[in-house]
Amino acid sequence: MLEKTGYPETLAPLPSDLKTIDLERILSLLRRHAVVLGSCVLVTLVLATFYLSLAPRSYLSAGQVLLDRNLEQAAGDGEPTTSSVDLEAQVLNQIEVLRSSRVATAVAEAENLTTDQEFLNPPPSFSQRLRGLLPFGRAARPANLEASIEEVVGMLRANVQVDRMGRSSIIRVGYEAATPELAQRIARAYAEALLEDQLNAELEATSAASDWLQQRLAEIGESQRTASLAIEQYRQQTGLSVGQDTNLTNQRIEALSNQLAEAQAETARLRALSDQLQTVVAAGPEAAAANVSLLSGTQVDPAEIAVLRTQSAALTSRIAEVRSSFGEDHPQLQVLAAEKAGLDSRIYALLQNLDEQYRTQLSIATQQEAGLRRDIDAEGQSAGLISQEQVRLNELQQRSDALRSLYNSYLLRYEESVQRQSFPIPSIRIVTDALLPEQPSSPKVMVIVAAALIAGAFMGTMLAAVIELRDRGFRVGSQVRRQLGLRFLGYFPRLQVDGGLPQTESRRTIRTLVRHAFGQRSGPHWGRPYMETLRATRLALQPVADRGTAVIGVLSALPGEGKSTFAASFAEMLAASGSRVLIINADEITPQGRTAMPVRVLPSQMGDWRRIVVTDSETGIVSLSASAPETGGGDLSGIVMQKVLAEARGEFDYVLLDLPALALVVGALSVLPLTDGAILVAEWGKTPRRLLTGLLEEEPELTDYIVGVVLNNVDLNALPRFTDIGGLERFAYRAEQQMQTAPN
Repeated sequence: MLEKTGYPETLAPLPSDLKTIDLERILSLLRRHAVVLGSCVLVTLVLATFYLSLAPRSYLSAGQVLLDRNLEQAAGDGEPTTSSVDLEAQVLNQIEVLRSSRVATAVAEAENLTTDQEFLNPPPSFSQRLRGLLPFGRAARPANLEASIEEVVGMLRANVQVDRMGRSSIIRVGYEAATPELAQRIARAYAEALLEDQLNAELEATSAASDWLQQRLAEIGESQRTASLAIEQYRQQTGLSVGQDTNLTNQRIEALSNQLAEAQAETARLRALSDQLQTVVAAGPEAAAANVSLLSGTQVDPAEIAVLRTQSAALTSRIAEVRSSFGEDHPQLQVLAAEKAGLDSRIYALLQNLDEQYRTQLSIATQQEAGLRRDIDAEGQSAGLISQEQVRLNELQQRSDALRSLYNSYLLRYEESVQRQSFPIPSIRIVTDALLPEQPSSPKVMVIVAAALIAGAFMGTMLAAVIELRDRGFRVGSQVRRQLGLRFLGYFPRLQVDGGLPQTESRRTIRTLVRHAFGQRSGPHWGRPYMETLRATRLALQPVADRGTAVIGVLSALPGEGKSTFAASFAEMLAASGSRVLIINADEITPQGRTAMPVRVLPSQMGDWRRIVVTDSETGIVSLSASAPETGGGDLSGIVMQKVLAEARGEFDYVLLDLPALALVVGALSVLPLTDGAILVAEWGKTPRRLLTGLLEEEPELTDYIVGVVLNNVDLNALPRFTDIGGLERFAYRAEQQMQTAPN
């Protein structure tokens, strides 16, 4: 069997293939479906043109008004607006006012639009004109129309356009109508209606505020007079003046409080000294010398206190020296101890006298403090009675002052409202009058054309994507190598061979095509790929032919894919090259047709197959039917067929088996072991890729026999569109401007 070069199903991706978006494939797809895209764009452009021809023209006229609070400031009214939030709210409020039914009603009444025929009877719309093209859709238009104010207001609000100019305080007011004059007239009426509405609203608000302020002034004035009379009556009853008696009482209480604080501080000091002296006196004369410092600040002479302190320190030091030098039994210690005892008794007597003095002073300070407390309590009770009356008087005075301030404030506001009512200043002014439009605002030709182009491109892209997804056949050889893992032999062009002709006539037509294309370097458009595919097939089978007779099966997945035409063309090319060729027609397995059961061949019917062959006198091609009893009666894997193939190997160079379709008959699989290889013919763009991959998955032994794959019925003009940019098919099979078809 012929050894073949395998092609793996999956190849290592190239660096150029590792992309998120393959622009080359997208451009190839667009180029392939350029007719679909162009048709969709053309259809949308035609529809857009039809719409533009029937759609009525409308004109937009717009003016500009400015919300200017400085106009009120010029007359001294109001406060300057500094908050951007307040300004934003004011602009939005005026926009809603312009869109309101109140302003629309004012415009309708000012322009008398309820009976304006130009306004009420506009040109027919696109849908009305479209219905008018139909015989049964035409309707007579009334000559004179009249509408209610509500209907006119609805029409005005539907066509008015109000928007803000950027972030400024300028508002654009426009109206769209069937004629330029009507649009200008209504747009100006809207601006004037807004200005008038602003003045009326301000006058109404000012008038209502003036009436209310006048009523409130009368009420507040009466209340203020009543409060003043109540103050005078209460003063006469109590004899008080506002704030005077309360201040005197508070001053006396404050002075007594200061004296009480000083007395409390002195009492505390005397109590501390008295407690300390009592502790020293209770300790006896022995501890008196250690507290000589307590005599400071008393009536004792400071010089005497210093002498006593010096004597006490000297005796104490002398006693310590004698005791350390002579011991406890020295007679001088007794003399010094007696002097020390006398000195301590003197100091003790002074401390006792001082203790009596501090006790007396403490008693006096305590009595003084108690007296001050009684005076403060008496003043407090007197101040409480005066404060209650003073509080009532202050309440009456405060109420009278509040009513007077409120009256003055309301009086000022009333004067301002009267002034504004006599001289109203609006906060809105017209900065740009509505002009007469020269060009229609709708329909927008460029926008509609652009939308038509975009819509057509989108529809074409979607339709192309659907067509691309529905294309499940093989288009280029790279698909065969990548998905089937088989060798690709070439493209077999679409030939004009009438399938309804007898077999001899079909063979004669194919012979003419082969002779016409054989041996020509520059022939017809279909000639070069036609012969290149046949020659590539012969080169793939050359190793077997060099060893002897090559028995080759011609396969297809489905019937009607041009397998027999390829086999006949290949046989004619081999015969023209001088080879002896035998074609065994195994596609018709019985005389009754391929759907009938094979007949049973009796031994008496078996004869020499050479007696039933048909030899072409011009080319020498020998044809044999596999359904004849001499060849096995349709049993392709039987003993008779094996004998026929064995005997043919010694008499012919090539034996071509035109086998049945793989997807319908199992006979093709049974005869493949008797062959040296097989050629698989698939129809270009028709044979499903999934069908062939499924057959190879179910019958993996097929790959061992299939030498290569030929794509049949190829449209050479359309072939370059299915290849990527830079693909070989774009250059090797470039279509001519005028396609040349193969002759009959």
